[in-house]
Amino acid sequence: MYVSAVLTPPLASSTVVDSSEAARFVACLEVSEEPTNNWIVELWYGHKGAEWQSAAFTPATSSELTLYDASKQSRRKKCLYTLMLNSTGNPNPLQFTLRFKLQASHSWIWIRDQTHLGDGQIIFRRPEIAASVSFDSLFSDPDSALSVKKIRSGVEGVELFDVESAAPALDDEWSTTNMGAPVSLEHFYALVKIRAPWMGPRQGTTKFDVDEDTLLAGWLRSDGRHVVVLAISGLGFTTNYIRSESGRVLLNARNDSGKPQSHRALVATGLDWHSAISAAFDEARNLLRQWGVTEETAPPEMEPLWRESWYDGLGYCTWNSLGRELTQDRVLNALQDLHDKGVFVSTVIIDDNWQSLDNQRRWDKFEANEYFPNGLKGLTSEIKRRFKYIAHIAVWHAIVGYWEGVSPDGWIASNYKCTTIKWRGGHDVTIVDETDVDRMYNDFYRFLKSSGVDSVKCDVQSALSDFDHAVDRKRLGHAYQDAFKVSGLRYFQARVIYCMAMIPDTFFHSLLQHRGPTVLLRNSDDFYPDIPDSHPWHLFCNAMNNIYTSYLNVLPDWDMFQTSLPEYAGLHAAGRCISGGPIYITDTPGSHSLPLIEQMGATSIREPNRLVVLRPAAASIPLDPYVAYNSNRLLKVRSAYGAVSMMAVFNVSTDENSELISLSEFENILDGKEYVVRAQTTGEIFGPATPGSDKVLVSLTLQVAGWEFLSAVPVTKRADFEVGVIGLVSQLAGAAAVTQTWIGDDGTLTKIQVQLKALGTLGFYISDLEDRNIDDMFAILAGSPVPVHTVQKSKSDKRVLEVDVAAAWKELGLQTRWSNEVVLQFFL
Repeated sequence: MYVSAVLTPPLASSTVVDSSEAARFVACLEVSEEPTNNWIVELWYGHKGAEWQSAAFTPATSSELTLYDASKQSRRKKCLYTLMLNSTGNPNPLQFTLRFKLQASHSWIWIRDQTHLGDGQIIFRRPEIAASVSFDSLFSDPDSALSVKKIRSGVEGVELFDVESAAPALDDEWSTTNMGAPVSLEHFYALVKIRAPWMGPRQGTTKFDVDEDTLLAGWLRSDGRHVVVLAISGLGFTTNYIRSESGRVLLNARNDSGKPQSHRALVATGLDWHSAISAAFDEARNLLRQWGVTEETAPPEMEPLWRESWYDGLGYCTWNSLGRELTQDRVLNALQDLHDKGVFVSTVIIDDNWQSLDNQRRWDKFEANEYFPNGLKGLTSEIKRRFKYIAHIAVWHAIVGYWEGVSPDGWIASNYKCTTIKWRGGHDVTIVDETDVDRMYNDFYRFLKSSGVDSVKCDVQSALSDFDHAVDRKRLGHAYQDAFKVSGLRYFQARVIYCMAMIPDTFFHSLLQHRGPTVLLRNSDDFYPDIPDSHPWHLFCNAMNNIYTSYLNVLPDWDMFQTSLPEYAGLHAAGRCISGGPIYITDTPGSHSLPLIEQMGATSIREPNRLVVLRPAAASIPLDPYVAYNSNRLLKVRSAYGAVSMMAVFNVSTDENSELISLSEFENILDGKEYVVRAQTTGEIFGPATPGSDKVLVSLTLQVAGWEFLSAVPVTKRADFEVGVIGLVSQLAGAAAVTQTWIGDDGTLTKIQVQLKALGTLGFYISDLEDRNIDDMFAILAGSPVPVHTVQKSKSDKRVLEVDVAAAWKELGLQTRWSNEVVLQFFL
C-alpha cells in the first residue's frame, strides 16, 4: 500500500503566527487503497528546551476546507485532517513534525522518514515585537569602534541603522570590523560571490556562517522579526563585503582611495523580509546621492500604447548554439534553420569569436575577423535582407576589449593610448588607458552602429575589480564603466547587456539609481546544456539572485537556454517566463521545440512574424528566501501582471516533492476579492477562494525537474454568476498579454472589454458556463463580429470559455497600422 503525507505549515522552515491567533495545521494523507478513514494522524511537537507531546488531528469537513489536486496522481486518494494550536505563552519557537498510522497498527510512520524533511517551527509573534528596537537588541558584542546611527526609514514598519567604522587606506589589502553576532537567529539567507563575476545564494540555520564574500544577508529571529544587512560600496572607492567568523557578522573593506574611508553597511529590521530589503536599498540610493554619484540619462524613447522594448521579442544567441566556430555562413544558416522551422526571432546576439584577435586572445581591431569576409556590415545587411522581421542585432565584446585585453601590436594600440597593468596575481595585460577609453568606446560603438549593430552584450565586467593594484582599479574602473554606459546610451539607447558584472562597484556606480532606461543584467552563471545537475541550480540561483537585482535599474537576464534540452527545457522556459527578464534561446540547428517556444510568447498584432514574449511586469522574487537548495522543499517564485498574480513552482531537489499551496501565498492578492487559480499544465481551474480564510488549498506534487505555472485570476461577481479574464490560455504567462480589462453592464448584458498586446486564444472564467449556450453570446474584435466557430468551451475545464483571437483576426483579415494593441468586447 502506498501512503504519504504533506503538512502545512511546512516542515524544514519557520512560520510566523500572531500570538493572538491559533496556528492551524493541515495534514494531507495520500493513500492508494481503501478504506482511507481509519488513519490516526498526530502532530508531535514541543517548545525548544521542553518535552514534546502529541496532539491528534481530526478529519476535515467540506465546510472547513476544500482541496484541489493539481497533480492528479492516478489511483491515489487524498484525505485532509486539521488541528488548531494556541500559543502557550512560552516565548520559544514551537517545533513540530508529523506521524501517522493505521488504527490497527502498532507502528507509527514518521514523515521525516519519508520526506527527509527536518522539523518545522512556529514562531508566535507577540505584540511587543512591533515596538522600536535598538541596535544592541539585534547584535551582541560589536566592536567598540563601530558607529551606529539610527535613521528614518521610508518604508512603514521598518527601522534602519547606518553602521560604519574606519577603514584605513591599505595598499591592496582588506580590513575588517565586527558588527557582532546576530541575536536569536533561526534561519538566514545570503547572496555571496560564488565566483569573481557571479553571485549566488546560501542558506542556513541557527548560526550565521558564510564562507564567501557576501553582498546581502538576512535572517529570521526567534521572535518573528526579520533583519537585513546590505553591504555598501562605491563611496570613496571602497568595496565592502559581509563575512562571518564564529557566528559573528564581519564587514570586510578594500579601500582603494588612498585615504581613510569606512566599513559601511545598512541594517534594516521589520516584520516583513521584503520590506526590510526595500528600505535598505532606498537608503543606499540616498547615500549615493549624498556622495554625488549620478547617472547619465537618455532621451525618451517613442512609446506605443504599452511600453515595447527590444527585449519584448524572442531573442537568439549564437553561443551554445554554434560555439566557438563562428563564421558568417554558420550564423546565416542557423537563422535560416530557425526561419524554416517557424521560429521568428526579433533579436540576434552574435556572441564571442566574431572579433579580430592576435594569437594570444587579445583584441586587434574593430572590424570582424577573416571568417566574416564581407565584414560586420556585410553580415548584418544579409541578415536584414533575408529575415526582415529581425529588428535588433547585438554583438558581444569584453569590457577591456577581449578576454586578455588589447593586442599591444594591433590596430587599436596604435590608435589609442594604452597601458599595461598587473592583473590577477601578476599577469600583465594591455588595455586602453583611462585618458582614451571614452574616445575608444565612442569610436567603437559608432563603428558598430554604422555596421548595422544596434545593441551590445558587454562581458567580463568583473575584470575591473581584478586589477592587482588599487591605483589601477581607481583610475580605470569608473572610467571604463562610464565610457561603456555613455556610449551605450548615445548609440544604442541603452540596449545593452551587462554580463559577468555582479560586482559591488558596478552595482553601486552604474545600476542602483533608477534613472535612465532600464538595461539588462546577466543574473547568474552560464547555462550549461551538457551538465544535468546545473539546471535546477540555475533556476534556484537566478530566483534567489532576483532578491538583490530586482532593486537595481535592470531587468534580470536568466541567460539563454535550449528548447530541445531533454528533461529540463520546460523547467527553464517556466523560469524565464516568471523571471520578469528577457527570453532568448540558443538552439542548435535542427533542434527546436516549437510548442515550448509558443508557450513563451504570442504573435504580434502588427507583425505576424514576430513573437511577443510574455512575462510579469516586474522581476519575480521567491516566496521564502530561507528555503535552501536541494532541501526537499519546492521553490515558489512569484510576480504579477495587472490584477493577475503568477507563481511558478519548481522541484529543485533530487526526490519527488509535494506541498499544499494557499491563495495567500500569491503576490498582490487583495483582501475581500475572490480569485480562481489556474494550473497551466492541465488548464484546470481551482476555486473560487478569498484571501485570508485559506479554506481552499491546492495540492501539488512535482517529480524531479518538475514544474507548474499557476495564475490567480480575480473574478467579478455579477447578479447570478462570476466572471474573470484569464489571459491567453496556451502561454505560460498568458495574463501578460492583457493590458487592460473592464467588466460592467451594457443594457441587459454583461460586457467584458479586453485590450490585448498579442494574439492567441483568450480565456474567460464563467462560473455557470456549463449551463450556457454559446449561441447566446457574441464577441466583437476591432469592431468586427467574431466568427462563432472561433469560440468554444474549454476541454480542460468546464468553466472556461476560449476565444481564438488569432484565428478570428486572420479570418476577418484585420490589420493595424499604428497600434500594437487590439480590443475585444465580449457580451454575456
